[in-house]
Amino acid sequence: MVRNSGSGSIKKIDYNAPVAERDTILAVLQSDIGIAALILVFAGFLLTKAETYETKRGDKYRVIALLSLVPVLACAASIWICMDGIEGSVWCAAHSLGSLKVVLVMAGIYAIIATVWSAT
Repeated sequence: MVRNSGSGSIKKIDYNAPVAERDTILAVLQSDIGIAALILVFAGFLLTKAETYETKRGDKYRVIALLSLVPVLACAASIWICMDGIEGSVWCAAHSLGSLKVVLVMAGIYAIIATVWSAT
């Protein structure tokens, strides 16, 4: 079976990849799913809180909830990279841990912005 690695070349899938590498990619995948789930729960909480306010304060919570889409979409991209890495893409396997770092930075920035903006 062959897989296009994205660079135009066709490579064979290595189903005999080292177990440690596959376990690392699976751990990154689980972390991405967990982070996305936590952010979505927080966004749902913000949306229900926004419904209780009929003023501009409710609009602020809606905007903060909509901003949660940025780290969630980053999680989705990282999940896609991990899934391709598990399937045998060499580039994706090599960059899966880096994509988790990007997700963590984006989630941290979102948490800081959401905390500071909702406190004002």
